Formats: sequence, structure tokens, C-alpha cells
Amino acid sequence: MKPKRDSGGKLDVLATLNPYLTFLVYAVVGLGTLRIEVEARLLILWLLWLGVGLIYADEKAIAMQYGLVNLGRGAVVGLVISLPLLLLAGDALKNTSARLFPLASEAALFQNLVLLAAPIEGLYFRGFLQRERGLVVAALLYGLGQGILFLSGLSSFPAVLVAVVVATALLGFIYGYVCQRYGLSASMSCHATVNLVLLFLPLALDQWLSAI
Repeated sequence: MKPKRDSGGKLDVLATLNPYLTFLVYAVVGLGTLRIEVEARLLILWLLWLGVGLIYADEKAIAMQYGLVNLGRGAVVGLVISLPLLLLAGDALKNTSARLFPLASEAALFQNLVLLAAPIEGLYFRGFLQRERGLVVAALLYGLGQGILFLSGLSSFPAVLVAVVVATALLGFIYGYVCQRYGLSASMSCHATVNLVLLFLPLALDQWLSAI
């Protein structure tokens, strides 16, 4: 089917930006880059998500509902989710984070998890996929997408990989609900807080305590 054009003859990008097709392209690129160094591979895949999200946003405006109150609401939800898990499974989270980001410094780890992953993944999965296909589909694809994203670091640990897919799918439901309730910026704030507490702090605290 040929791409549609609007009344002015402009190519309708949304007619060809199929959510499932974009995810399939991501999966193919993810599987095809398994031999690339971990940080470079993460950057490639995040840039792919960012590119799709920006193209979609250019054609169909995405409401961020930005506000300090909404950011605070998202952060509070993230803390409620993540702090109990940090207290109950700190060692397991530390080991998982070390496998996912084996060469990352503390600064790089913070940048990747809080400043890159949360807004980029939020834009693609909540801003694009959830808006086009609904909360359930977006959450399930988020879990699968995280499995592909971290496959190179967890391919030797299938049980951990399955746990990551299931856990991130459940988190995807929560991020999606926060997005529906308080807006995309609140969802990104929630996501960034969870990443900070569950993936950054376990490794960082261990290194900080070792240096004392």
C-alpha cells in the first residue's frame, strides 16, 4: 500500500510508521548487533527508539503534561515501587546491574539509566506505542524490548533474562498507568527513579562503601 498524502501533497509518515513494524526493525537490529561492545550497542538501540519517537512526535504532537507536581508524583510512585525491592534484594540487583553494564563508570551508569533510558524509552513506548496500540501491548513489548536490549549481557543467564523481561513488563504497566493518569513527564520521572534506585544505587553504594 502506497503512503498516503494529505490535501497539500505532503507524505503522511504515520501511514507507514507501523508500531509493530518499528519494533520488528528494532528486534532485527538488536539481534544483529550482539557482537558489538555493550555500551555502543545500547546507544545504537536507544537512538533507534529515539528516532522513531521524534518522527512520530513531529507528525502527531505528544502532550508531556510537564509540571513539577507531576514530576514529583512520578518520582513518589517510583520510590514506592523500588525502595522495598532495594532493601529486600540489594545483592541480586547489584549483580544484575553489573552484568547489564559491565564496563560503565558511575557517571556513565547514571547518564545511561536516568538521563537516556528513561526519556527515550518513555517517548517510544508510552508516547508512541501506548498511544497507538494501548497500555497492554506497550507494556508487553516493553518487557520484550528490554530482553533484547540486555540480551548480550544476560545470554549466559537465561533465568535472569526471563526475570528481567517479566519484571520490566510489569514495570511497563506501571509506567503506562502513570502516563495515563498524570502524563508522559510523570511516567518518565517514575521510570528514572526506578532505574536510579534499582540499577544505579546497588552498584554505586557498593563502590562507595568499599572506598570508605
